Amino acid sequence: GPIELVGGALVMVGLATRWAAFLCSGLMAFAYWMAHGFKALLPLVNQGELAALYCFAFLWIAAHGPGMWSLDRTPRA
Repeated sequence: GPIELVGGALVMVGLATRWAAFLCSGLMAFAYWMAHGFKALLPLVNQGELAALYCFAFLWIAAHGPGMWSLDRTPRA
């Protein structure tokens, strides 16, 4: 959907990285529970490893912020 497209692009280039990554993390958590959560609790049992990985990767990016090459960190005149 549009959240994955826009949020992923924002995280990739580094604009509004924390907000976009936090939104994408929540979306992946929701997608995990809707698609895999009712089968079993653990991702290894219900084949939801990739969704859980993306969820926690986006959460890590949201917590640690953009890197030094992001557009959020470029100097402005």
